Amino acid sequence: MIKKYLINYRNVTLLIILSVIFGFVRNVVLGRMLSISDFGVYSLSLSVIGILSALLLFGQQRGIIRFFIKKNVTDYDWKTPILIQLFISIPTTFILLPIISSYYNVDYAFTYFCVCVIVSTVITDLLINIVRSSGKFELALILQRMIRIIVAITAIIFFINDTLRLTSIFYFFGSIHFIYGVFVYNYVIRKINLGSNKVPFSSQKEGLYFSALDVISLINMYGINLIIAEILSINYLGIFFAFNIILRIYEIFAQSTDFVTMPSSKEIDRSGLIIIVLKNLIIGSAISLFFLTFGDYIVSKLYLKKYDEYLNLIPLICLIGQVKMMDSIPLSIVGGISKKTILTRYVQYNSILSLIFIPGSIFSIKYFGLIGAAYALIILHFLRSIYGFRILYERYKL
Repeated sequence: MIKKYLINYRNVTLLIILSVIFGFVRNVVLGRMLSISDFGVYSLSLSVIGILSALLLFGQQRGIIRFFIKKNVTDYDWKTPILIQLFISIPTTFILLPIISSYYNVDYAFTYFCVCVIVSTVITDLLINIVRSSGKFELALILQRMIRIIVAITAIIFFINDTLRLTSIFYFFGSIHFIYGVFVYNYVIRKINLGSNKVPFSSQKEGLYFSALDVISLINMYGINLIIAEILSINYLGIFFAFNIILRIYEIFAQSTDFVTMPSSKEIDRSGLIIIVLKNLIIGSAISLFFLTFGDYIVSKLYLKKYDEYLNLIPLICLIGQVKMMDSIPLSIVGGISKKTILTRYVQYNSILSLIFIPGSIFSIKYFGLIGAAYALIILHFLRSIYGFRILYERYKL
Protein backbone atom coordinates (compact mmCIF):
# COMPACT_ATOMS: atom_id res chain seq x y z
CA MET A 1 0.00 0.00 0.00
CA ILE A 2 2.74 2.45 0.99
CA LYS A 3 4.34 2.11 -2.46
CA LYS A 4 1.08 3.13 -4.15
CA TYR A 5 0.72 5.97 -1.63
CA LEU A 6 4.20 7.29 -2.36
CA ILE A 7 3.63 7.13 -6.15
CA ASN A 8 0.40 9.13 -5.79
CA TYR A 9 2.18 11.52 -3.42
CA ARG A 10 5.00 12.05 -5.94
CA ASN A 11 2.60 12.75 -8.81
CA VAL A 12 0.45 15.08 -6.75
CA THR A 13 3.51 16.92 -5.40
CA LEU A 14 4.90 17.52 -8.89
CA LEU A 15 1.57 18.95 -10.06
CA ILE A 16 1.31 21.18 -6.99
CA ILE A 17 4.88 22.40 -7.52
CA LEU A 18 4.00 23.36 -11.09
CA SER A 19 0.95 25.34 -9.96
CA VAL A 20 2.84 26.95 -7.09
CA ILE A 21 5.58 28.11 -9.45
CA PHE A 22 2.96 30.01 -11.42
CA GLY A 23 1.36 31.31 -8.23
CA PHE A 24 4.80 32.39 -7.06
CA VAL A 25 5.39 34.25 -10.34
CA ARG A 26 2.01 35.97 -9.97
CA ASN A 27 2.78 37.14 -6.42
CA VAL A 28 6.28 38.34 -7.31
CA VAL A 29 4.97 40.29 -10.32
CA LEU A 30 2.25 41.89 -8.20
CA GLY A 31 4.64 42.49 -5.29
CA ARG A 32 7.15 44.27 -7.53
CA MET A 33 4.70 46.37 -9.54
CA LEU A 34 2.02 47.33 -6.99
CA SER A 35 2.64 49.81 -4.22
CA ILE A 36 2.91 48.42 -0.69
CA SER A 37 -0.56 49.81 0.02
CA ASP A 38 -2.16 48.20 -3.08
CA PHE A 39 -0.39 44.92 -2.37
CA GLY A 40 -1.88 45.06 1.11
CA VAL A 41 -5.38 45.52 -0.34
CA TYR A 42 -4.78 42.59 -2.67
CA SER A 43 -3.67 40.37 0.24
CA LEU A 44 -6.71 41.55 2.21
CA SER A 45 -8.95 40.31 -0.62
CA LEU A 46 -7.26 36.89 -0.46
CA SER A 47 -7.84 36.77 3.30
CA VAL A 48 -11.53 37.55 2.88
CA ILE A 49 -11.82 34.94 0.11
CA GLY A 50 -10.09 32.29 2.25
CA ILE A 51 -12.34 32.82 5.25
CA LEU A 52 -15.64 33.04 3.36
CA SER A 53 -14.83 30.09 1.10
CA ALA A 54 -14.30 27.90 4.17
CA LEU A 55 -17.52 29.11 5.75
CA LEU A 56 -19.59 28.58 2.61
CA LEU A 57 -18.27 25.09 1.89
CA PHE A 58 -19.66 23.93 5.27
CA GLY A 59 -16.99 21.20 5.36
CA GLN A 60 -18.72 19.25 2.59
CA GLN A 61 -15.53 19.02 0.51
CA ARG A 62 -14.01 16.79 3.24
CA GLY A 63 -17.35 15.20 4.08
CA ILE A 64 -17.44 13.93 0.49
CA ILE A 65 -14.04 12.29 0.89
CA ARG A 66 -14.95 10.71 4.26
CA PHE A 67 -18.19 9.23 2.90
CA PHE A 68 -16.67 7.78 -0.26
CA ILE A 69 -13.57 6.28 1.43
CA LYS A 70 -15.44 2.94 1.61
CA LYS A 71 -17.93 3.47 -1.23
CA ASN A 72 -17.93 3.82 -5.02
CA VAL A 73 -18.74 7.40 -6.02
CA THR A 74 -20.40 6.35 -9.29
CA ASP A 75 -23.04 4.34 -7.38
CA TYR A 76 -24.49 7.51 -5.85
CA ASP A 77 -26.32 10.63 -6.99
CA TRP A 78 -23.60 13.02 -5.83
CA LYS A 79 -24.88 15.93 -7.94
CA THR A 80 -28.02 16.74 -5.90
CA PRO A 81 -26.32 17.53 -2.55
CA ILE A 82 -23.76 19.69 -4.39
CA LEU A 83 -26.50 21.70 -6.11
CA ILE A 84 -28.24 22.23 -2.75
CA GLN A 85 -24.93 23.43 -1.34
CA LEU A 86 -24.46 25.91 -4.19
CA PHE A 87 -27.99 27.29 -3.80
CA ILE A 88 -27.08 28.15 -0.20
CA SER A 89 -23.53 29.38 -0.71
CA ILE A 90 -23.88 31.65 -3.73
CA PRO A 91 -26.69 33.92 -2.45
CA THR A 92 -24.92 34.17 0.92
CA THR A 93 -21.81 35.43 -0.85
CA PHE A 94 -23.77 38.24 -2.50
CA ILE A 95 -25.13 39.27 0.90
CA LEU A 96 -21.89 39.22 2.90
CA LEU A 97 -19.37 40.76 0.51
CA PRO A 98 -20.89 44.27 0.26
CA ILE A 99 -20.95 44.43 4.07
CA ILE A 100 -17.30 43.43 4.37
CA SER A 101 -16.25 45.82 1.59
CA SER A 102 -18.06 48.66 3.29
CA TYR A 103 -16.30 47.92 6.60
CA TYR A 104 -12.84 48.07 5.00
CA ASN A 105 -13.81 51.03 2.80
CA VAL A 106 -12.70 49.40 -0.45
CA ASP A 107 -14.19 49.96 -3.90
CA TYR A 108 -16.56 47.91 -6.05
CA ALA A 109 -13.70 46.21 -7.91
CA PHE A 110 -12.65 44.56 -4.62
CA THR A 111 -16.20 43.28 -4.09
CA TYR A 112 -16.49 41.99 -7.66
CA PHE A 113 -13.20 40.11 -7.40
CA CYS A 114 -14.05 38.47 -4.08
CA VAL A 115 -17.55 37.40 -5.19
CA CYS A 116 -16.28 35.82 -8.42
CA VAL A 117 -13.40 33.99 -6.75
CA ILE A 118 -15.52 32.70 -3.85
CA VAL A 119 -18.25 31.36 -6.16
CA SER A 120 -15.62 29.70 -8.37
CA THR A 121 -13.79 28.24 -5.35
CA VAL A 122 -16.93 26.71 -3.83
CA ILE A 123 -17.91 25.13 -7.16
CA THR A 124 -14.40 23.83 -7.85
CA ASP A 125 -13.63 22.50 -4.36
CA LEU A 126 -16.86 20.51 -4.16
CA LEU A 127 -16.50 18.98 -7.60
CA ILE A 128 -12.79 18.18 -7.55
CA ASN A 129 -13.40 16.10 -4.43
CA ILE A 130 -15.88 14.02 -6.39
CA VAL A 131 -13.08 13.43 -8.91
CA ARG A 132 -10.64 12.78 -6.06
CA SER A 133 -13.04 10.25 -4.46
CA SER A 134 -13.12 8.35 -7.75
CA GLY A 135 -9.35 7.79 -7.41
CA LYS A 136 -8.34 10.26 -10.12
CA PHE A 137 -5.92 12.23 -7.92
CA GLU A 138 -3.94 13.83 -10.74
CA LEU A 139 -7.01 14.96 -12.67
CA ALA A 140 -8.58 16.39 -9.52
CA LEU A 141 -5.45 18.39 -8.79
CA ILE A 142 -5.16 19.66 -12.37
CA LEU A 143 -8.74 20.93 -12.21
CA GLN A 144 -8.12 22.58 -8.85
CA ARG A 145 -4.82 24.23 -9.78
CA MET A 146 -5.14 25.14 -13.45
CA ILE A 147 -6.75 28.47 -12.54
CA ARG A 148 -3.51 29.52 -10.83
CA ILE A 149 -1.55 28.95 -14.02
CA ILE A 150 -4.10 30.89 -16.08
CA VAL A 151 -4.08 33.84 -13.66
CA ALA A 152 -0.26 33.88 -13.46
CA ILE A 153 0.06 34.02 -17.25
CA THR A 154 -2.48 36.84 -17.29
CA ALA A 155 -0.47 38.74 -14.66
CA ILE A 156 2.67 38.39 -16.77
CA ILE A 157 0.80 39.77 -19.81
CA PHE A 158 -0.36 42.74 -17.69
CA PHE A 159 3.24 43.25 -16.57
CA ILE A 160 4.66 43.15 -20.12
CA ASN A 161 2.05 45.62 -21.35
CA ASP A 162 2.63 47.84 -18.31
CA THR A 163 -1.10 47.84 -17.49
CA LEU A 164 -0.80 46.44 -13.98
CA ARG A 165 -3.36 48.46 -11.98
CA LEU A 166 -5.15 47.05 -8.97
CA THR A 167 -8.65 47.88 -10.26
CA SER A 168 -8.06 46.23 -13.63
CA ILE A 169 -6.51 43.22 -11.88
CA PHE A 170 -9.60 42.77 -9.73
CA TYR A 171 -12.03 42.97 -12.66
CA PHE A 172 -10.04 40.79 -15.03
CA PHE A 173 -8.91 38.14 -12.55
CA GLY A 174 -12.41 37.94 -11.06
CA SER A 175 -13.98 37.30 -14.47
CA ILE A 176 -11.42 34.59 -15.25
CA HIS A 177 -12.16 32.80 -11.97
CA PHE A 178 -15.92 32.86 -12.56
CA ILE A 179 -15.63 31.48 -16.11
CA TYR A 180 -13.30 28.77 -14.88
CA GLY A 181 -15.74 27.71 -12.16
CA VAL A 182 -18.49 27.27 -14.77
CA PHE A 183 -16.09 25.22 -16.90
CA VAL A 184 -15.19 22.87 -14.01
CA TYR A 185 -18.86 22.33 -13.18
CA ASN A 186 -19.74 21.29 -16.73
CA TYR A 187 -16.63 19.15 -17.14
CA VAL A 188 -17.08 17.10 -13.96
CA ILE A 189 -20.81 16.59 -14.58
CA ARG A 190 -19.90 14.99 -17.91
CA LYS A 191 -16.78 13.15 -16.66
CA ILE A 192 -18.04 11.34 -13.52
CA ASN A 193 -21.09 9.10 -13.84
CA LEU A 194 -24.10 9.57 -11.56
CA GLY A 195 -25.56 6.62 -9.69
CA SER A 196 -29.08 6.03 -8.42
CA ASN A 197 -28.35 5.69 -4.68
CA LYS A 198 -29.07 8.71 -2.53
CA VAL A 199 -26.23 10.20 -0.52
CA PRO A 200 -27.45 9.97 3.10
CA PHE A 201 -27.99 13.16 5.04
CA SER A 202 -25.77 11.78 7.81
CA SER A 203 -22.73 12.21 5.55
CA GLN A 204 -23.55 15.89 5.14
CA LYS A 205 -23.93 16.23 8.91
CA GLU A 206 -20.46 14.75 9.36
CA GLY A 207 -19.22 17.36 6.91
CA LEU A 208 -20.10 19.97 9.54
CA TYR A 209 -17.29 18.62 11.75
CA PHE A 210 -14.87 19.47 8.95
CA SER A 211 -16.60 22.79 8.50
CA ALA A 212 -15.70 23.59 12.08
CA LEU A 213 -12.09 22.50 11.51
CA ASP A 214 -11.80 24.43 8.26
CA VAL A 215 -13.31 27.55 9.76
CA ILE A 216 -11.04 27.32 12.80
CA SER A 217 -7.91 26.80 10.66
CA LEU A 218 -8.68 29.57 8.20
CA ILE A 219 -9.89 32.04 10.78
CA ASN A 220 -6.62 31.44 12.62
CA MET A 221 -4.52 31.91 9.47
CA TYR A 222 -6.48 34.62 7.67
CA GLY A 223 -7.78 36.08 10.91
CA ILE A 224 -4.25 36.96 11.91
CA ASN A 225 -3.95 38.84 8.61
CA LEU A 226 -7.03 40.86 9.48
CA ILE A 227 -5.62 41.53 12.94
CA ILE A 228 -2.37 42.77 11.37
CA ALA A 229 -4.36 45.10 9.09
CA GLU A 230 -6.44 46.37 12.00
CA ILE A 231 -3.72 46.85 14.66
CA LEU A 232 -0.73 47.71 12.48
CA SER A 233 -1.80 48.72 8.96
CA ILE A 234 -2.53 47.46 5.46
CA ASN A 235 1.14 48.15 4.65
CA TYR A 236 2.29 45.67 7.29
CA LEU A 237 -0.15 43.11 5.94
CA GLY A 238 1.49 43.52 2.52
CA ILE A 239 4.90 42.95 4.11
CA PHE A 240 3.74 39.79 5.91
CA PHE A 241 2.11 38.52 2.72
CA ALA A 242 5.34 39.12 0.78
CA PHE A 243 7.31 36.85 3.15
CA ASN A 244 4.65 34.18 3.03
CA ILE A 245 5.96 33.11 -0.38
CA ILE A 246 8.43 31.03 1.66
CA LEU A 247 5.55 29.40 3.51
CA ARG A 248 4.02 28.39 0.19
CA ILE A 249 6.96 26.03 -0.41
CA TYR A 250 6.15 24.11 2.77
CA GLU A 251 2.48 24.12 1.89
CA ILE A 252 3.21 22.30 -1.37
CA PHE A 253 4.21 19.23 0.63
CA ALA A 254 1.61 19.72 3.36
CA GLN A 255 -1.14 19.89 0.73
CA SER A 256 0.26 16.87 -1.10
CA THR A 257 0.19 14.91 2.15
CA ASP A 258 -3.42 15.86 2.82
CA PHE A 259 -4.54 15.35 -0.79
CA VAL A 260 -3.38 11.72 -0.85
CA THR A 261 -3.50 10.72 2.83
CA MET A 262 -7.16 11.33 3.67
CA PRO A 263 -8.66 9.23 0.82
CA SER A 264 -6.02 6.53 1.54
CA SER A 265 -6.32 6.64 5.34
CA LYS A 266 -8.16 3.33 5.72
CA GLU A 267 -5.14 1.54 4.16
CA ILE A 268 -2.40 3.23 6.24
CA ASP A 269 -0.84 0.95 8.87
CA ARG A 270 1.72 1.61 11.60
CA SER A 271 4.80 1.29 9.36
CA GLY A 272 3.13 3.42 6.67
CA LEU A 273 2.47 6.17 9.21
CA ILE A 274 6.10 6.16 10.34
CA ILE A 275 7.28 6.52 6.73
CA ILE A 276 4.88 9.44 6.16
CA VAL A 277 6.11 11.18 9.33
CA LEU A 278 9.79 10.71 8.41
CA LYS A 279 9.09 11.93 4.87
CA ASN A 280 7.61 15.19 6.13
CA LEU A 281 10.38 15.69 8.69
CA ILE A 282 13.15 15.23 6.13
CA ILE A 283 11.52 17.40 3.44
CA GLY A 284 10.65 20.17 5.92
CA SER A 285 14.18 20.21 7.35
CA ALA A 286 15.72 20.41 3.87
CA ILE A 287 13.50 23.38 2.93
CA SER A 288 14.34 25.15 6.21
CA LEU A 289 18.08 24.65 5.71
CA PHE A 290 17.84 26.10 2.21
CA PHE A 291 15.96 29.25 3.24
CA LEU A 292 18.03 29.81 6.38
CA THR A 293 21.10 29.80 4.12
CA PHE A 294 19.85 31.64 1.03
CA GLY A 295 16.55 33.22 2.12
CA ASP A 296 17.87 36.74 2.75
CA TYR A 297 19.44 36.93 -0.70
CA ILE A 298 16.42 35.44 -2.50
CA VAL A 299 13.80 37.67 -0.85
CA SER A 300 15.94 40.78 -1.29
CA LYS A 301 16.41 40.09 -5.00
CA LEU A 302 12.81 39.12 -5.66
CA TYR A 303 11.35 42.29 -4.16
CA LEU A 304 14.13 44.69 -5.21
CA LYS A 305 15.22 45.22 -1.55
CA LYS A 306 11.78 46.64 -0.77
CA TYR A 307 11.39 44.45 2.33
CA ASP A 308 15.02 44.12 3.49
CA GLU A 309 14.18 45.73 6.84
CA TYR A 310 12.10 42.66 7.73
CA LEU A 311 14.43 39.81 6.69
CA ASN A 312 14.57 38.69 10.35
CA LEU A 313 11.14 37.14 9.77
CA ILE A 314 12.58 34.37 7.57
CA PRO A 315 13.65 31.92 10.36
CA LEU A 316 10.23 32.25 11.98
CA ILE A 317 8.42 31.67 8.69
CA CYS A 318 10.52 28.51 8.23
CA LEU A 319 9.49 27.26 11.67
CA ILE A 320 5.81 27.90 10.88
CA GLY A 321 6.19 25.89 7.69
CA GLN A 322 7.89 22.94 9.40
CA VAL A 323 5.22 22.68 12.09
CA LYS A 324 2.39 23.01 9.54
CA MET A 325 3.83 20.14 7.51
CA MET A 326 3.73 17.87 10.54
CA ASP A 327 0.24 19.06 11.52
CA SER A 328 -1.13 17.97 8.12
CA ILE A 329 -0.58 14.28 8.97
CA PRO A 330 -2.95 13.86 11.94
CA LEU A 331 -5.46 16.24 10.37
CA SER A 332 -5.78 13.98 7.31
CA ILE A 333 -5.90 10.64 9.14
CA VAL A 334 -8.15 11.72 12.01
CA GLY A 335 -10.54 13.27 9.50
CA GLY A 336 -10.52 10.18 7.31
CA ILE A 337 -11.08 7.17 9.53
CA SER A 338 -11.51 8.23 13.16
CA LYS A 339 -14.74 7.47 14.95
CA LYS A 340 -17.20 10.30 15.36
CA THR A 341 -16.42 10.58 19.10
CA ILE A 342 -12.69 11.10 18.42
CA LEU A 343 -13.45 13.54 15.60
CA THR A 344 -15.69 15.48 17.99
CA ARG A 345 -12.93 15.67 20.61
CA TYR A 346 -10.49 16.85 17.94
CA VAL A 347 -12.86 19.62 16.86
CA GLN A 348 -13.50 20.67 20.48
CA TYR A 349 -9.78 20.87 21.23
CA ASN A 350 -9.15 23.02 18.15
CA SER A 351 -12.09 25.26 19.06
CA ILE A 352 -10.70 25.91 22.53
CA LEU A 353 -7.23 26.49 21.08
CA SER A 354 -8.66 29.04 18.63
CA LEU A 355 -10.47 30.90 21.42
CA ILE A 356 -7.11 31.29 23.14
CA PHE A 357 -5.20 32.01 19.93
CA ILE A 358 -7.21 35.01 18.71
CA PRO A 359 -6.83 37.21 21.85
CA GLY A 360 -3.26 35.92 22.23
CA SER A 361 -2.50 37.04 18.66
CA ILE A 362 -3.98 40.48 19.29
CA PHE A 363 -1.72 40.91 22.32
CA SER A 364 1.35 39.51 20.52
CA ILE A 365 0.91 41.67 17.41
CA LYS A 366 0.15 44.79 19.42
CA TYR A 367 3.39 44.55 21.41
CA PHE A 368 5.75 42.69 19.05
CA GLY A 369 4.48 43.54 15.56
CA LEU A 370 5.02 41.04 12.74
CA ILE A 371 7.39 38.94 14.87
CA GLY A 372 4.54 38.53 17.34
CA ALA A 373 2.28 37.32 14.53
CA ALA A 374 4.84 34.68 13.54
CA TYR A 375 5.29 33.43 17.11
CA ALA A 376 1.52 33.16 17.55
CA LEU A 377 1.23 30.93 14.45
CA ILE A 378 4.15 28.73 15.55
CA ILE A 379 2.58 28.08 18.95
CA LEU A 380 -0.84 27.42 17.41
CA HIS A 381 0.30 24.78 14.92
CA PHE A 382 2.65 23.16 17.43
CA LEU A 383 -0.15 22.63 19.97
CA ARG A 384 -2.50 21.38 17.23
CA SER A 385 0.01 18.82 15.98
CA ILE A 386 0.85 17.58 19.48
CA TYR A 387 -2.80 16.74 20.18
CA GLY A 388 -3.28 15.17 16.75
CA PHE A 389 -0.23 12.95 17.12
CA ARG A 390 -1.47 11.88 20.53
CA ILE A 391 -4.60 10.51 18.83
CA LEU A 392 -2.45 8.71 16.24
CA TYR A 393 -0.23 7.32 19.02
CA GLU A 394 -3.25 5.73 20.68
CA ARG A 395 -4.61 4.35 17.40
CA TYR A 396 -1.40 2.86 16.01
CA LYS A 397 0.21 1.90 19.35
CA LEU A 398 3.42 3.73 18.46
